[in-house]
Amino acid sequence: MKRIALLLCFGAAAAALYPATAGAARFSGVVVAKQTHRHALVIASRSGAVRTVRTTKRIRVGSRVVVNARVLHDGTFAATRIGVRGRALHARIHAVVVRRVRGGKLVSAGHSVFRIRTGITTASLTDHHGDQPGDEVDETVTIGPNGELDEDNEQEVGQADLVELEGSFVSLVGSTLTIKTEDGPTIGVVVPAGFILPTFTVGQSLELKVSVSGTTFTLVKVTSEDDDDQGDDNQGDDDSGGGDD
Repeated sequence: MKRIALLLCFGAAAAALYPATAGAARFSGVVVAKQTHRHALVIASRSGAVRTVRTTKRIRVGSRVVVNARVLHDGTFAATRIGVRGRALHARIHAVVVRRVRGGKLVSAGHSVFRIRTGITTASLTDHHGDQPGDEVDETVTIGPNGELDEDNEQEVGQADLVELEGSFVSLVGSTLTIKTEDGPTIGVVVPAGFILPTFTVGQSLELKVSVSGTTFTLVKVTSEDDDDQGDDNQGDDDSGGGDD
């Protein structure tokens, strides 16, 4: 009996030190964006928390999903299994405003940058009212039939000093590094004096951490995404089960 008790204690201690699920995660949410170039889905939970999941599975924006995944070193996730549980018409997103664009804005959330449509006109892009880079916002959106996100309501909840950006390398001209987002708009980032950059090739996927001052982004850190693991899920299917909300 004493030996059994000792073994049980040892097993409990080992489980605490070396959990079988270390680095594993399970969560659910609504797909709010697809990023084909990165082989990624952007998934928003009921609370608005956003995660980027690497997967080659074809799943539509608006799908409700349950995800098993491995946590990657860059804070994104590599899917091991994705199950689709129906469709959603609405989602909540906690994000940081990157910049305004014609007809909407780019936001950063969960290591991804994507567009939310607001109906902003070209003339209003240069005014000093409304969304500004670095604004932390809670968004409620309607998901359109083609995967577009239409803003229903926005609440500003804070201001971020640092913003995460991602996109493909376009150019380095003088001290300005330019990347192109999945949705098409480009973002210019100032490279501070003395910052040593590696050599990038056009189209290379980059993740940047930048500081915000007004409408100016200044580079703090840059990494290449091209060597990241991809999801290897081979289960679940597109748009099965459940109905719209």
